[in-house]
Formats: sequence, C-alpha cells, structure tokens
Amino acid sequence: MGTTAQRQRVLGRLLVTGGTGFVGRAVVGRVLPNARSVTVLTRNPEWARSRFSDYDVHLLAGDMTRPESLFDACADIDTVVHCAGHAHAFGMPARESDRLHFATTVEGTRALLAAATRAEVKCVVFISSVKAMGEWSPECLDEDAEPRPSTPYGKAKLEAEELVLKWGTDPGRHAAVLRLPLVYGVESAGNIPRMIDGIDRGWFPPLPEVHNKRSMVHVEDVAEAVLCVAVDPRAAGHLYLVTDGRPYSTAEICDEIRRALGRRRPRWTVPITALRLGARAGDVLGRLRGRPLPFDSQVLDKLLGSAWYSSRRIRDELGFEPRHTLFDTLPAMVAGRTGGRHG
Repeated sequence: MGTTAQRQRVLGRLLVTGGTGFVGRAVVGRVLPNARSVTVLTRNPEWARSRFSDYDVHLLAGDMTRPESLFDACADIDTVVHCAGHAHAFGMPARESDRLHFATTVEGTRALLAAATRAEVKCVVFISSVKAMGEWSPECLDEDAEPRPSTPYGKAKLEAEELVLKWGTDPGRHAAVLRLPLVYGVESAGNIPRMIDGIDRGWFPPLPEVHNKRSMVHVEDVAEAVLCVAVDPRAAGHLYLVTDGRPYSTAEICDEIRRALGRRRPRWTVPITALRLGARAGDVLGRLRGRPLPFDSQVLDKLLGSAWYSSRRIRDELGFEPRHTLFDTLPAMVAGRTGGRHG
C-alpha cells in the first residue's frame, strides 16, 4: 500500500462526511496519520467536538440536504470519504424515512459530487451497503451478482453508487465504492449489542440452529479498506465488498455471547414454527398501526436468514486482508455492554 509519505501525497487534504458516526469516526482515526489535514462535515460542530477531543481535525458545519454547505466543505480538498446517509429510526413513519433516504443519500451525493467537481477534488470513496444488492440470499454473492435492492435504503445506496462511479470516469479522477455488511466493534450499536443485552438480561429466546450464513466486518477493517482503495490506483472505478472473511450463523453468535457471559447453552430452543407465527402477527399489527413492531417478518429474516458475501476481489486485486473476526471481538463487546461483569 505504499509508504506513509506516499499515502500522504495521495490523500492530501481529506474531507469525511458522516464522520461522527460509528464507521466515520473509525475512518477519521485511521486516515489522520496519512493525510495533510482532515475535515469532518457535521450538522452540529459543537456537539461533535466532544467526539473528536483527542483528534486534530477541523469540524465544519454542513448538511447533505443543503448543497451550498457542501461547496464550502469541498474547497481545497483532495480526497472525500463519503460515509453520510440517512439511517432509519425506529418508529419513524415509512413515508418520511423513504423521503429522507432519497434526499440524503441520492440527492445529497449528487450535490456532493457537484461540489467536488467545482473544487477539483481528485478522489471520492463512497461507503455503501450490501443492501444495494438485496439481502436474504442462501448463496454467497460477489460483486458480479445482479443488484436487486428491496428496501428504499438499498435502492438509494445503489443509485448513489452509480453516481460516484460515473463521476470517477472523467480523466484524473479516482472513485471507489465499498459495500459493507453488518459492521461490528466494541462501540457498535445495532443487532449484536441488542443480542448481548437480551441474552444477559434473559429475554432473548434460545434460537434454533438453522445454519444460516451472515457476513460481517469489523469497523477497524472497514477503515483500513478505505485507506487501501483511496491510495491504490488499481481501485479506481471499482466496487468492492468488504467482510471479515467468514460467515456466521445466528445460533453460533448466541453461543459465543453466552460463553463470553459465562452462561450455559439452554437445552431447549424456540420452534421455528412459533417464530414464524409470531412474525406474521407482528406484520399484521404493524400494518394496522402504520409502523413496524419490534418483531415481524423482517426482523425474523435478520435473525435467521442468510446474507452471505465474498470479499475475495479486494483481497486478490489489492492485497487487503481483514485482521479481526466477530468471535475475537465479542469478549470486549460483552465487557463493554455489561461494565466488565463478564469476560
């Protein structure tokens, strides 16, 4: 991947959108030693200051839905790492969430690229999602699989990917896209921490082993992949899947969480038929309420469905190798959630 001096020469002055998020903060920490300067675009610089108290970064007020703020952000920038996007909040009406996916992820990316063009930015790395491909495939998918996104989030990510790669076709520009599965780490939020809490407190049910396969990736490996595709000219114009190199079944994950908690594996599991009936009931009640319930068919698919991807291309073409696995990381995640009572 080249010497530090070479990386600095390629990265130069760097802008990170979505830099206050879980992935964005890891990216900022990784690129700081390899950039002349780092600017973080945030809607609230005062709030963000505490997130970067140990980092020498410039915090700039801006919003993906305000194009004028993006022109200011891209001024004198060499490389943009675009992590920003709309994350659906539980309880938000679907229509409003769908509108924000389009406004933030698609139109926001379009405006960012226009600003990058005017500022003569040389490199854009876009953080996308496997949901741009669609999920719940029993087969291992790679970059050649036909994208079939099924959610507004996935459709918006796919459209933004296409915008970024098209921008990169002009001479002198370097564009790359990273598609990520579930991202984990000690400070992560989302499904894995909720499973840890549920198993620790006794309300998460023992799930049957259905041998599903789910790909994941550690946040530090994501940050390393960002640096890899930003500095390697072979990545220009390409899209890469990034995983930690192995799939996991949900039952395996639960067993590892119990081990880290010092708990025994239950002798019983909830029958798959009961789970499906409960999910269908959740679907009906969610439609009646106009917003999803905590347990429905979509949640059951996340628990027991397969979302399995190959990251062989970034390994074979760029020499990228992940350094972490979920099972190596779970003890620290459990300790972080339980205050060190276990592990």
